[in-house]
Formats: sequence, structure tokens, C-alpha cells
Amino acid sequence: MTKTRATVTRTLGALAAAVAMSTVLAATPAHAGPNDNRLYQCIEEVGSSDGEYTPNVVLATGSTGICVEELQSDLLALGAVRQQDIPGFVDGDFGPKTYAAVVTFQRRASVAGGADGIVGPNTWKRLVNAAYFD
Repeated sequence: MTKTRATVTRTLGALAAAVAMSTVLAATPAHAGPNDNRLYQCIEEVGSSDGEYTPNVVLATGSTGICVEELQSDLLALGAVRQQDIPGFVDGDFGPKTYAAVVTFQRRASVAGGADGIVGPNTWKRLVNAAYFD
């Protein structure tokens, strides 16, 4: 009888663990959060302006690389990209489509300094907060 009770206890424990894990997985947002590999790669490459999740880099038309990919990924996740620009948007190249999405985001988020299409500390801070913490 003790063996049966132990078996039932193990089974219930495993079932509870499975339910807990499925709840965690279901609650995971589509955009991975501060653990997103691109964000960490960008910060590793350029450092952080606030010691946390704000990349220490200014991006503008002509910029390229992993930080531009992070920017583009965030803009896409936040709905700042025009529908016709979505295919192939995350390409690591800050061109006219990225510029337009940055200006859209800056206007919507009322970024200090205005909607100038340049991604500096004010835009990064609003963008990372909106993409990962709101």
C-alpha cells in the first residue's frame, strides 16, 4: 500500500510540474524580453548607457549591424512598421523603411527631442521599455 501511495504522490507531483510549466510557457510573450539574444549581443558590442538594457549607441540612416537588427525587431513587435514594409524588414540595415518606422515610434511614444528618425538614448530607453517591460 505504501508503494501505491508513493507512486500516486510521484504522479501527482509530475502532473503539477507539467501544469506549472505549461502555464509558464503560455505566458511567455512573443517578443522574448530582455533575454532576447539580439539585445544582449548589441549591448555586448556597444555597452549600456544605463547599466541595464539601453544600448550605448546612436543609430541613424546608414547604420548597420546587430543593434540595427534589435531596433528593427522591436519596431516590428511594437507595430511601428508600415504593412508594406514588413516583409524582410529585420535586415540589419538602417534604410528608409527603418527611418519611417523610427519616426512613427518616436511620435507615438512622445520621445523627448521629437521625431527626428535618430535612435539615441531617449529613443532607446522608450523603445526597450515599450518592447520588453510594458
